[in-house]
Formats: sequence, structure tokens, C-alpha cells
Amino acid sequence: MSSIKNIAVLGAAGNVGKTSVPALLSAGFVVTIIARPESTATYPEGVTVKKASYDDLETLTEVLKGQDALIEAFNPAAAEHQSIIVRAALAAGVQRLITPEFSTDSFSAHAEEVGIFEPKQKAQKELEELTSAPGCILSWTAIIPGAWFDWGIEGGFFWIDKKQKTITRFGSGNQKVSISRLQLSAETIVTVLQNPGKYRNRVVYVADYAVSTNEFISIINEISSGEEWKVVDVDIEEFKKEGFRLWDEDTKNGVKTRLFTKAYTMLGTVALFDEENRYDADYTYKQEPGTGRPIESLKEELKKLLGYN
Repeated sequence: MSSIKNIAVLGAAGNVGKTSVPALLSAGFVVTIIARPESTATYPEGVTVKKASYDDLETLTEVLKGQDALIEAFNPAAAEHQSIIVRAALAAGVQRLITPEFSTDSFSAHAEEVGIFEPKQKAQKELEELTSAPGCILSWTAIIPGAWFDWGIEGGFFWIDKKQKTITRFGSGNQKVSISRLQLSAETIVTVLQNPGKYRNRVVYVADYAVSTNEFISIINEISSGEEWKVVDVDIEEFKKEGFRLWDEDTKNGVKTRLFTKAYTMLGTVALFDEENRYDADYTYKQEPGTGRPIESLKEELKKLLGYN
């Protein structure tokens, strides 16, 4: 039986939070949501809501007392507060921290080449230094689910545009990318907290599928009943050059928050579609045993997402 029962969640109003909180409640955990003081978000019945700023060490420590685990479900822009959050968790006696990864592989050997991962890598390095101290009871787990294809398609953030009926193919289109349903992140959080020893101080790689753009094109041609979709080809090397040019330009201009900049989006795309899989966008070889779904399931999910069911 897991020693973890009481769970605090930061960023519960975001994508990961909205799916993980109901999953945690269904699994029998006691959930406390830590919201920013200015937040007006509403939450499911059965949770406790407390208020604290991410940069307020004293208040964060107080609201974290009695919590066995802390889930950082906020977006990457909040990683700048990681140091204070970790110190508050340490002071409050939290046992497990689930870090704010929930993306492509920021632990890849070459990830530092793509500047978008820098805040996460810096925060992770400090976390490992702090938790390696003798007698430290705080441990961590990072969850890498790849790209959320259902959320991305619905929100217009994926390379499949269901409104315009276009598929953007970067480079050859043969490079596979590990992708998942948003719900898989919530399911994995529950699994980790139910088995804390198994997932202590390590990265957990999960995905539903590893699929190339050309495979997506083939599937959509199969399920679309003859409806025409346009393939838009993009030279990945030229795209990469432009992404780095814009990144350098933002650096010179003193841009601090990069999350929603064009350069950030472009370099995130580069990390996915590098022809040699340099950034481990396809991390099948690192994936947890027993995870993954058959390609037929993807076809059925795409039918629903694209309106062909």
C-alpha cells in the first residue's frame, strides 16, 4: 500500500490539473489545491482549496504542511519559482514532488541545444542537488508524455489542422514522434503516487503511440471518406535556422517570458521533427513496459477528433 495519501496540486486550473484532480479523487487520494491569491477558478467537489503565491516561501510552507506529495501541474513559465517551491516542500516535510515536465523529452542528451528546455533543466539540476542531501525525505518523479495529440488537435496546436483540413509535414515526414492523450498524464500521476518506491527519483516515459506525419497522412486518407486534405511541406532545416534566428533576436531584445513567442514554438517543433531524432521525440526505447496502444485505437480516436465517427 502506498504511503502517500494527501496530495497538493499547484496549477490545478491548467490542462494537467483539470484532468489529474478528478483522477486523484477517483483513486481515493485526499486533494488540496493551492491556488494563487488572485485566482477565481472553480474546482471539483471534494477538494480543499488554499491560497499562496509561488514566490512566497513562508505561506507555501504553511499550506504544504501535512501533504505527502506535491504535483507541479503549472506551465513551464512558472519553473522560475521552482527553487522556492522545492524549499517549501522540504520545510513542510513533503515526501514526493512530481515536477512540471509533461512534455517532450527535456532530459534528452541534446536537449540543451534547444533553448526552450533551459528553465526546466536548471530547475531539475537544483532539485536533484537539494534532494541528494543526507537524510532528505523529499524525492521526485518527472513524467514525460510527449505531445498531447487530442488536446493539440482540438486547440489548433497540432500539425493536423482540422478546421483548414491541412497536415503540415516538416522534413521528410518519416520521423516518428511519441504522442499521448492528455488523460494519460493524469493516469500516470495516479500510478506513480500509488507506487512511489518504483518511481522514486527518476523519469517516467509514457506514450500512447509513436507515429510519423506520413503515417498520420495515411490514416487520415483512410478515415476521411474521400474528403480532401492538403499536405503543407516545410523544410525543417530552414525552419530550424529561422527559429534560432528569432530566439537570438529575442535574447538581444531582453525578452524574459518566452513561452508563447514564435521562436519558442518553432524550436519546440524542431525538437519534435529532427530527422535524426536528435532530441528523442521518439522515445519508444525508454518507454515504461506495458504502456502504449495499438494503431487501430489511434484511428478510432482520430475519427472522433476530426468528425468522421
